[in-house]
Amino acid sequence: METCGDYTYSAVVIRRLFLSGVLLLVTSVLAQQCPQPNATEAMIPSEARTLEGRLLFHDGIRKWFELKLDQPQCGQRSIQLVSIKDDWKPIEVLRGCRIKSKGDIDFSLTGYFSLALYQEVDQIEAVGFCPQQLPFPDYSKAKPDKSIHEYRVDMYVNYTPGDHPIIFRVSHAGKELLPWQAYASYTLTGGFVLYGHCADGFAVDKVFGTPQANPAHFTERGSLDDRATFDPEGAAASGKKDLHLVYTCIRM
Repeated sequence: METCGDYTYSAVVIRRLFLSGVLLLVTSVLAQQCPQPNATEAMIPSEARTLEGRLLFHDGIRKWFELKLDQPQCGQRSIQLVSIKDDWKPIEVLRGCRIKSKGDIDFSLTGYFSLALYQEVDQIEAVGFCPQQLPFPDYSKAKPDKSIHEYRVDMYVNYTPGDHPIIFRVSHAGKELLPWQAYASYTLTGGFVLYGHCADGFAVDKVFGTPQANPAHFTERGSLDDRATFDPEGAAASGKKDLHLVYTCIRM
């Protein structure tokens, strides 16, 4: 009976070890280190991972953050960082620093991204000493001068490779209006269509500029949901990469 008892105990231990091994294997399979393609469903992101490298800010038409990795991960030397909380300040202040970030990694499937993979940053911190930068200015509360009823927006776009921010000049009767962010804004779609927007309470009146960029209205001229539309990609394809794009705004 004692031998039988020892044998039974050993069998139980072996069975538990086997089940533990299976569970560990299943867990390791499920906890993907890198995102996985899926032919029938949505792509499968990685588990939350910690990455290390230098954080770079690209101040171009599409502004974005690059983590230049210390060691290649998932076949990439750099991964784009995005904020999942719409609070970019923790990332902004660490630009230029060596950092450690944690979050899921996934494939970049639209033109809104600049690299093949991106990480949704849940946690971020500096590695070693690095003086923090000031966060970017917040113009969300800036409003147009109440005495202004119409104005002109000039956008100077350098569409050559590299980081080239759009240069804005907003004016009324030849006088520059500042800050320009109180009067104008823009978006660049995933299909690389450039939209110029007026301030709240204003509507797009005229749209013109570099002909190769096909200046046009998005909807009916003067409607509140209208915007100025331009095609910088098409202009560049025709050989025109230095663009001067203009639209005017009138108070509704």
